[in-house]
Amino acid sequence: MSVTRRGWLAGAGAIGAATAVEAHDVADQWRPASPQASERPPAPPFRVTAPGAGTRDYTAALEALRAYALEEVQQLGLPGMTISVTDADGFVALLPIGWADVEHGLPLTSDRYFQIGSISKSFIALTMLALADQGRVDLSSPVSRYLPDVPLPPQPVTLLQLLSHTGGLPDGAPFFPRTPDARLWCGFAPGSGFSYSNTGFDLLGAVIARVTKAPFEDSVEAWVRQKLGLGDMKGVLAQATRSQFAVGYWPWDRTVAATLPGGRLQPATFDELAMPAGSIGATAAQMAVYMRALMSFARGSGAPVLTDASARRFATPVTAAAEFGPGAQYALGVALQPVDGLSCLHHTGGMMAYASSFHADPAAGVACFASANAMLDDELYRPRQVTRYAIQLMRAVRSGAALPPPPDAMSPWRVKDPAACSGTFVGPNGALTLAPQDVGLTLVFNGKSGRALQRGPNRLVTDHPDLRAHGLDAVVEGGRILGWWWGESLFSRDAAKRPPATPAALRALTGLYLNRDPWSGRAVVVARGDSLVLEGAGVLTERAGYWARGSDPGGIERFRFEAVMDGRPQRLNASGIDLLRLTL
Repeated sequence: MSVTRRGWLAGAGAIGAATAVEAHDVADQWRPASPQASERPPAPPFRVTAPGAGTRDYTAALEALRAYALEEVQQLGLPGMTISVTDADGFVALLPIGWADVEHGLPLTSDRYFQIGSISKSFIALTMLALADQGRVDLSSPVSRYLPDVPLPPQPVTLLQLLSHTGGLPDGAPFFPRTPDARLWCGFAPGSGFSYSNTGFDLLGAVIARVTKAPFEDSVEAWVRQKLGLGDMKGVLAQATRSQFAVGYWPWDRTVAATLPGGRLQPATFDELAMPAGSIGATAAQMAVYMRALMSFARGSGAPVLTDASARRFATPVTAAAEFGPGAQYALGVALQPVDGLSCLHHTGGMMAYASSFHADPAAGVACFASANAMLDDELYRPRQVTRYAIQLMRAVRSGAALPPPPDAMSPWRVKDPAACSGTFVGPNGALTLAPQDVGLTLVFNGKSGRALQRGPNRLVTDHPDLRAHGLDAVVEGGRILGWWWGESLFSRDAAKRPPATPAALRALTGLYLNRDPWSGRAVVVARGDSLVLEGAGVLTERAGYWARGSDPGGIERFRFEAVMDGRPQRLNASGIDLLRLTL
């Protein structure tokens, strides 16, 4: 995955300095504070709110889905999850699990709103297509035609390319970035690749506002939501409606270990947000209505929002999109992902304290939406296994097949090859030992132990009290793991193995950089021998006037070290956003 606001900023944002964090035992996680709230989350049966016109009996499938969702909530330590399932015949069933407010012991109910994050992008895409149907916009035209006062890249980028994330724009850069030429850029030739870009969809929102002469959220409501009977959705996140939302939770501390399942959580801030790329609030019942509409569009029926031709265009793949899983493609504001070889509409949404997913199978006519009121690991977790399993269960009912077994709730964190990771590794301050245990590994260091779980290819995260501040990045040679980097310390199978010395010029760039905006977060830059590493994102390489991830040849995301004082930069400019050096 490319370095993005959802990637490097989210990943690095969870990483703190070891000296800044009070270690606590992994079992010291949140518990309901109210005396009437039990530790086992409330999990009533699914409630059927509309039987629909069909004759299928989903009872057993819903119970299997409920059992799995409850397991996911418990295994991962989530406060709650809201779920809706629906079919093309109008069947709707709702399930709230857990807590809307842990501290006050308030069980979750289906009328609570959740922030659906990037699922909002499909609403922007539908609005753009509706405007195109009316001749108000030309999707093949460059964005500059509609936003001439925005410092856009010199390469023409079309509205269609923004809708399909093929414009090459950075993920979270502001419209007016603080860069040497004060303008946006493309990391590859527009139309030649895929790179997820919130900036692109925010530009589309600005186009909608310019063309309709109204705030984008009002236009989305008028052109899409009202026509679908979804006027009660929240188009923006405002304090005036905060009480209608389930309380969102995020990790209690800023160490990378805080993102592990079962970690300690705390209530998050409720940020007011009007962002086209992701600021819709919705209930599970509203999302059931929306998913039926999406399935109808994908089958080529655009009423009451689109022409039939535009409905088909909305769900027609434009590009491969591996970010959404093997075989996934991206259309316009929505992905298409195979589930057991059959294509489904799919998208996820990640906010500061909410994680959402939906799958919808237009051919089978079944769909599921799920959202948790917590954010664990922005790279790894969305309730996508819940929504995917729902599709498998409902397909089985409609075809008369046996119900499939549930997925592994811990699979995103399960160590794929524990034997390859195991062994004793010697570092500058002692040796650590990794040994297989359950879903991951046991890590022993300094006479203490902790668990180590998968964080990505060749990366582990541990809640060991002395090592929780950083992840463990594998040193691989010849297909064999020879050691692990922890921050700037190398733990090696070969006790004599030592990294090369770090050049002084590189050493000067290292440090913790911070922006108080939670969407921008933190970045930890370390030196590993003669390599500069943005922790959680990988090695940075110097280009013409900026640094970029080694796997990002065009520089979609660009990093500049600036404001040098006493030989050390005091500011990291990350894709046009300033993060200031923090000295602890």
